[in-house]
Amino acid sequence: MSRSWNNLGSVFAVGLLLLNAACSSTETHPATTTAASASAPQPPAAQSAGSQVPRITVEELKKLMADKQVVVVDVRSPDAYNNGHIKGSINLPLDKIQAGDYKDLPRDKRIITYCSCGAEQSSATATSLLEKAGYKNGATLLGGTKAWQQSGGEMEKNAPKAKA
Repeated sequence: MSRSWNNLGSVFAVGLLLLNAACSSTETHPATTTAASASAPQPPAAQSAGSQVPRITVEELKKLMADKQVVVVDVRSPDAYNNGHIKGSINLPLDKIQAGDYKDLPRDKRIITYCSCGAEQSSATATSLLEKAGYKNGATLLGGTKAWQQSGGEMEKNAPKAKA
């Protein structure tokens, strides 16, 4: 019995390490590409679908939001969203997007996704999937929630739901 608990603990620890590695990177991707850098060979890690997704800065997102030209999508879990999200954003977790559950998103506005990972892995994956589904001109927020908060962007929390 104690051996199975040790194995379970080891699996859990490895999972936490992998999750931490995926979401703690401080690497950022440029929002635009120059002609010189566009033709430069990319390392294999930069060839993933998420790395090809356009990024926009906090300042660009604030302008789009002020002009009401955008739907801002938080791709984190409902718990993470409820604990603090960009004011005016909607919650559509990555797993729902992966399952094709995004039919209520408008097609006449630009979709900007964000997450809390410094390298935007989850939000870039979401944007890539939405693009494949026909949502054009989407992008990912460069730096996610951390960049938004550091710029003074407004966050809000949802009130906890009453237990029945």
